[in-house]
Amino acid sequence: MQESYSTIYANLWRRHWWWRVRHELVMRTVAQLFHGDETPPSGRTIFDIGCAGGVSFDDLSQYGEVYGLEPDPTLVDACPQWRAYIELTGFGPEYAPSRQYDLVLMLDVLEHLEDDVTALGSLQHLLKPRGRAILTVPALQSLWSVHDVMNRHYRRYDKRGLQRLLEANGFAVHNLQYFFIWPLGLMYLRKLLLGTQQRPGKSYTVTVPSAPVNRLFAGLSRTEQRLIQLGVRWPLGSSLLAVVARPRERSLVEEQA
Repeated sequence: MQESYSTIYANLWRRHWWWRVRHELVMRTVAQLFHGDETPPSGRTIFDIGCAGGVSFDDLSQYGEVYGLEPDPTLVDACPQWRAYIELTGFGPEYAPSRQYDLVLMLDVLEHLEDDVTALGSLQHLLKPRGRAILTVPALQSLWSVHDVMNRHYRRYDKRGLQRLLEANGFAVHNLQYFFIWPLGLMYLRKLLLGTQQRPGKSYTVTVPSAPVNRLFAGLSRTEQRLIQLGVRWPLGSSLLAVVARPRERSLVEEQA
């Protein structure tokens, strides 16, 4: 992640319309996954990869014991009350988990990892046999811009390609959907105006918009989310959300068939 971006990330997460609405979507998804599960929160474990110092732990902790991993030392202390539950390390091939979890979050992390196949293999090892994971990633390579370059992305994904990638690495895909549809025009405009590379003498960073604009964009995004909840499935979007699980263990009868 861009260094200047890291230093303001917690503020963006708490105030910027994009982070607020993504968090609301993720929390609704978590609530749906545990709906009807009579296991008490003390009996569940949750792991957040790239947790930004535990900014979402207060909300996640109502569903289980929360732990995290954060590779950026400028972010790991964002929420001091959660520091003891967070590993300061990268999520590379050398990462060896000490336990398995009921739910793993990987929110806009996969695009930062050069080897996404190895990362998904590591994700498999983090999940209990019936564990599930929620992933979000930036969508549509045609949106690639200076934003991706400055934030050290390796790629953007499309729905079909992400499904193939997940299934090829052993995951059962339970849900896969685009979101943030309405900003597509603005993002193509950003690409047109700013290009795909950092320009000499030009700086690029993400800031919280003015309050009226922030409210407007949040309102548009929440309206979009309400339509998704009513069953609308958009053919495109600037982000993707996936809910995956480890395939169930095959029985001896199935193996002999």
